[in-house]
Parts: sequence; structure tokens; C-alpha cells
Amino acid sequence: MLESGTTTHLLSTVASPVIPHVTHVNPTDRFSASDSNILSVGQFIADLPRYIHQEPDLDAMLQNTAEGLCHVLGCDLVAISHIYTEGRAQLKAIAYSTRAATAIDHALPSLQWEDTSRSPDRQAQAFDPLSWANLPADVQQWLQIDQMHDGIVAPLVCEGHRWGNLIGFRQAHSRPWPSNAIDVFEQIAAQVALGVNLFQLKQQLQQEQNQRQQTDQLLSHIRAFDLLTGLPSRQQVLQVLSQAMQVSDLAPQSIGVALLNIDRFQAINNTLGHKVGDQLLMDFGRRLRQQLDPELLVSHWGGDEFAVLLPSMANPETAMVVANRLQSILEHPFEADQTEVFLTACIGFALNQPSHNTPEQIIQDAETALHHAKSHGIAKIFGFHATMHDQMVARLQLEIALRKALERQEFLLVYQPIFSLSQGHLVGFEALVRWQHPSLGLVSPADFIPLAEETGLVVALDKWGLQTACKQMRQWQDRWPSLPALTMSVNLSSRHFSQPNLAQHVQAHLDAAGVTADRLKLEITESTLIENMALANSVLAELQQFGVQVSLDDFGTGYSSLNYLHQFQLNTLKVDQSFIAALEASSEKTAIVQAIITLAHALGMNVVAEGVETLAQQQILTAMQCEYGQGYLFAKPLTVKDATHLIEQKFFAK
Repeated sequence: MLESGTTTHLLSTVASPVIPHVTHVNPTDRFSASDSNILSVGQFIADLPRYIHQEPDLDAMLQNTAEGLCHVLGCDLVAISHIYTEGRAQLKAIAYSTRAATAIDHALPSLQWEDTSRSPDRQAQAFDPLSWANLPADVQQWLQIDQMHDGIVAPLVCEGHRWGNLIGFRQAHSRPWPSNAIDVFEQIAAQVALGVNLFQLKQQLQQEQNQRQQTDQLLSHIRAFDLLTGLPSRQQVLQVLSQAMQVSDLAPQSIGVALLNIDRFQAINNTLGHKVGDQLLMDFGRRLRQQLDPELLVSHWGGDEFAVLLPSMANPETAMVVANRLQSILEHPFEADQTEVFLTACIGFALNQPSHNTPEQIIQDAETALHHAKSHGIAKIFGFHATMHDQMVARLQLEIALRKALERQEFLLVYQPIFSLSQGHLVGFEALVRWQHPSLGLVSPADFIPLAEETGLVVALDKWGLQTACKQMRQWQDRWPSLPALTMSVNLSSRHFSQPNLAQHVQAHLDAAGVTADRLKLEITESTLIENMALANSVLAELQQFGVQVSLDDFGTGYSSLNYLHQFQLNTLKVDQSFIAALEASSEKTAIVQAIITLAHALGMNVVAEGVETLAQQQILTAMQCEYGQGYLFAKPLTVKDATHLIEQKFFAK
């Protein structure tokens, strides 16, 4: 900054003249006088960049530059204006040779006017102040236009655009301009323009820094709080948990985490929409926060999961109390889109152990407990114990083996016969997949099918099963050309059902095996239909066009909504074995089965009863006009060899 002491040193060789009032003359006559201030002017130009960089702000730089130029060039008045928009100009700085600079530092108002300067964008020139007589009166008063004899104006050009003007005035012709005055104005204008650009860059940098700071604050908030629910985020829970673990190192106390996963939330999203699903998550988080003790930190863990940080001095009993409290909070319905929605959730919790060094280890134990709870059904609560970890390791090993099983051709199909209940005729088979592990032996489908569905391997497994079953049907047809039209039922997972172009892929398998579409029945579950009803209708319509039949498997164990059943094009309804097993002992179950059969017939479907094991069950079902049955009464699932023998025995025995 050009402070008073610095300015005096820089301009010590220049005297401040007295300004008389003179008559205006032709401004072009004033450049013939000799210059006695060349050294001072040169020194001023040389030192100006350094002073510009030292100034604290743009206004101070402009004012001090105007004052310095007023002295070194013998001007009576120097002004700097800024063109800020559409020719509107603003007086930014002004210096008088006969007044103290500080006298007007804070007195200069924001004087504005239409800029009438005709100067070229990059060239200084002399002008007659009379040509500025159309300026507003207040601007003329501050510039003392009526007292000025001549002037020089130089444009301030920043990044190719005229930012404003540097203007110098003299009152007396008796003291002419130095011979190089226009060059001096241009040089100083160039320095001032660079200074303006510098301060604009500084201002831009400061704005960017402010924006960056605001962005950092926003990101910090995002990291600390979930945007959907407003609850603390996962990162904040880990941070608080880490701090609590450090305290527990100093005192014998325990802390823990409970993880909560809403059951079947994907079905809610698919039926009511993601907007309603998000609203439910927000309402659920709000209810947790309002009804749990304030000392319990509640977090939206992500998706349909929430976390509750258990307090210090926690133990399995207090953790179970919190878990039961969470379950009780869910007893009352939520309202979404003018519909009451009941939610249940599985909960897994874990406590800090001496072997734990990081919060992630506690979280991992809680996730293991949660996974264990989910594997046991809905609304289950489990606390972590060491055996769960062993089970997870075993599950991981099974998953690794499962991924290799298809490549190693360790899977096989068995075939459970389906019979006509009234006539006892064989009408088809249901193909069931089995896993012959090289060291574990025959792995139960209850162990590997859920794992295959969870990992997505079930799609490849389904395709293999469909291809193998079609080939087997073709082999039987080739062996016995007169074989009656037996059907082959193949289970289709929900993941496979939702694959693009499913109907075309099914048709390709049929064509490759040389089997007509009416010989194939695809079995799907109720949940598969409910997950995406629009997609289900579309896929079912395509399959029906190809002639492929579709069975609804395990009816009665899922949603069992009579409201949606009529919307789908289905051929067969399969009654779950849990209803069939109770036919002889429960009149209530008998009535339910009769209602299912009547409903299926009303919708144009035939019925297959699963798990028929006694002759009495067969007789009851026949009386109910149930067409078909499968179960141990007729045969267990058979190997290819035994199924082939059964066909031969039923149709071609001599």
C-alpha cells in the first residue's frame, strides 16, 4: 500500500503546485514543453507493480495509484472510473494535487453515469474536458470539469475487455504535460489493469475458497448425517463407537451395536413404489428416535437397515431389552399413501470383546448375528456368539465350492413323478436339482438353494436345470416315440424370472432339445409375481404365446392374496404340502384346501397337491376334484435311471 510515508519518499523530488483558474485552450498545444520529472516518473512506473502487490484491496490500490500519478505527472486531478455494466460507469478513485489524499479517501460517494468516453480500447489520448460537459452535475462537481483545461484518458483493459478509464486533468496551460505523458498514461494504465486483474483473481480465489469451505462443510454434514432420514450416518456411529472403545480400555465396561433390517422391504418398494418406501424409512427412523431412550444413538445404516448404538455397561440382557423394545415399536402400523403398512424386522446385536481392536469388528459381529436372524425367518432376534462365526466361515467355504460346482458338473437332476389322483396315471415329472459334493456328499437343497439365490448363482443353476430337463425329456421321446405327452415341471427363481428376454431363452432351450413348448411347465412362487407385477404380467403373456405352461408353486405360504391372483395368466396352482399334511386332522385346513381348489377352477387353472403321503389324503383330494398330486404315496424323487424304469413300467410293460 502507498502509505503517506512511502509516498513522500517516492515523490520527494516533486513539488505540489498551486492551481490557478485558467481559460481553456486547444489541448493539442500542450505537449511541446520540456519534462523535468522524467526520472521521478520512471521511478514511479518501476516501483508501481511492487506497491500494487502490497495493497490490501482494490479500492486502496486505485486510490493510491491516482494520488501517486497526480504528483509525479503534475496533474491537478486524477480519476479512475470503472465500467461495470452496459456502459454504466462508476467513479472509483480521485486525487487532487492541492488536497491531502486522506481527506477524500472515505468521502468519495459512488458516483455513476453513462460512459461517454470515445477512446480506443487500448490507446491513450488527449481530450478537451468540455467534451464531458454532459456528465451528471455531481460527477462534474467532483471532477471540477469547469476548471479543467485539458486531459488525458487511457483505457484500463483487463483480459481483452475495457474495465474502465484512467483520467488525468490539468487546469493551466502555463504548465504543459511532459512530452511523453500519453506513453506514461498508457504504461501506468497497463500496470493498473494488471493490478485490477490481480485483485479480481484474488477475489475469485477467495470466493472459490469460500465455496470450497462451504462444500467441505456440506460434505462433512453429509458424512455425519443421512440425507434421507436426518439420522446420524454410519461414519458417525463408527466414530462414536471408536471413542467409546477408547474409554472402555480405561474402565471395565462394554458397549455394543444392534443392527435392524426391515423384512421384505423390497416387496414394499415394488408394490407401493420407491417414493412410498423412502417415506416409510423416514417415518421409521423418526419413530425410533422419538420412542427410544435419548442416550441411544440411532443411525440409518443404509438401505432398509438401521443401527442402534448400545450404551456403556451394556450386557446381553440389556441388549435384548433394547432389541425387544425395537420390535415393540413396530407393532403399530405405519401410514403410507393412505394405506396402513405393517413392518417387521430382524435384529442382530453384538457387544465389544477384549479381542476387538476396531469398531468394524463389533459391526462385523452384529452383521453376522443379523444374517443369522434373517436366515431363521421374519422378526427374529439373535445376539452374536462365537459359533455363528464358525457357521459363517462354513457358509463362505460352501459358497466358494458352489461357484465351482457348475464348472465341475457336480449338480444332477432328480425327477418326482406327478400322478392323476382320480385315475392313477403318470402325467409328468418335477425336475429337482441336487448337489453331489465330492467330499461333503449330497448337499441338501435347503442349504445351497438359498445361498445360490443370495449370490445370484441361481440364475446359472436354473439355466442348467432347464437345459438338462429338456434334454432328458427328448431322450425319453426318442426312446419311446409313442410316449404319451408327459410334462416336465422346472422351478424358476425370481432372479431368473426377471432376466431380460426370458421367454426367448426358454424357447431357445426347447428348440435346442427338440421339445415342444406344451411339454414344459415353469414353476414360480408367489413372491416372484409380487416383486414386480407389471414385469410378471409381461413375461407370463410372452410364455403363454410360446405355449409354455406356468405353475404357481407353494400356494398358501406366501402372500396368498386373492386380489392379485386373477391378474396373472397361470395354468396350474400347486397347493403347499403343509396344507395337505393336515387334511385328515384339521377340518379348517380341509376347508382352506377346498377353497383353493374351487378358486383355481374358477380362474381356469388345474390343481396339483404337493406332499401327498397317504391314501386317505388322495381320497379327500379326489373328492375335492383336485386333478393331480405328487408325494411319497406315489414315489420319492427318482434318479434318471429309476424315472426311466417308472415310465417303462407304467406305459410299456408287457
